[in-house]
Amino acid sequence: MLVRPVSLSALAVAALFSSAAQAAPLSATQVLQQFNVVVTGDIHSSSHVDGRTFAGGNVVGGDYVQHVNDTPASAYAGLTVGGDLRGANVNGLGVVVGGDIYFRGVNSGAAYVGGKATGVSFGGDAWVGGVADGVNFNGAGHAASLVNTNNNRPLAAPTAAMNSTLAASTSTNFGSVLGGLSSSLSTLHSTGSTVDFSNNNQQVTFNAVAQNGVAVFDLRALDSSIFSATTSDIVFNMNGATTVILNTDDKNLSLMANFNQAQSLGGQLIWNFAGAESVTVGRTFGGQVLATGATFSNVGGANVEGGVFAANLHQDGEIHLQSFSGTLPVTAVPEPEGYAMMGLGLGLLGLVARRRKPAPFRQS
Repeated sequence: MLVRPVSLSALAVAALFSSAAQAAPLSATQVLQQFNVVVTGDIHSSSHVDGRTFAGGNVVGGDYVQHVNDTPASAYAGLTVGGDLRGANVNGLGVVVGGDIYFRGVNSGAAYVGGKATGVSFGGDAWVGGVADGVNFNGAGHAASLVNTNNNRPLAAPTAAMNSTLAASTSTNFGSVLGGLSSSLSTLHSTGSTVDFSNNNQQVTFNAVAQNGVAVFDLRALDSSIFSATTSDIVFNMNGATTVILNTDDKNLSLMANFNQAQSLGGQLIWNFAGAESVTVGRTFGGQVLATGATFSNVGGANVEGGVFAANLHQDGEIHLQSFSGTLPVTAVPEPEGYAMMGLGLGLLGLVARRRKPAPFRQS
């Protein structure tokens, strides 16, 4: 059965603009705390993410929001994608997709799709701006037209939950906020923290020296030695530090070492890979990976205990939820900018007939 496209009422339009205007941009600390992964470009995944994910470009594969109840509260959906979403599963907290969605499903939470949906199962309410082809609407639903799809509970307008996550989806310029954080952290001087090499340079020991709980390592003269094929073990002596910032500046870094305290320290470490274009880990890695200009790859099933904040992500291992629990130095916290009205193309596209594919809200 085919149905005609439904235009939103003036009331629904006003409601969406109202919610968009009220969506506050996140600070750097809030981003690190609310998200498990933020990528301004694309994600290619063969594994899963425990918590919340944002991708400004396209997402291919993966399983998202594995630990719904452990994921920190946020105005954002469990998965927000600026471009297309293909072959992925979202376990909870809903989705916002600017482009098209293909195959697999959204187990729970409200779903807003700017383009078409093909071969998808929606466990909660869903709004599809384009054609729904082979779609299973388990909750209330809307699509511009239906092909091989039954919709027994039509939606006349996006729900409040959809409006809220849609408004949030464009409220923060992650590239600016995280790029600003990386630049600010790079200016911090070492607090006297040192690095020791032992066992024929196979073990690297980080000895933290903290000021007000924050330890800073300047690794710019050492990063090629640390991120080396020789390194087999990483060890931290925290010495009372509750936040550790590690600054590097190499363009290409790769580490295949054992990280012996990855799980216990994942929320306290920030690896600031400023200037990096490629960062690769082949064993379990701990900390918040801040690589705003780089493609981050966890290969060979290497897990990350922490978070990934990068330009692109090639994921072959799990990314476990270890939200940032430390404190950013005041001088390193960029102010959140007023992006509530930026990028409203995604929201506007939800209010008109879907004749053109929406552009991703890719960020830089």
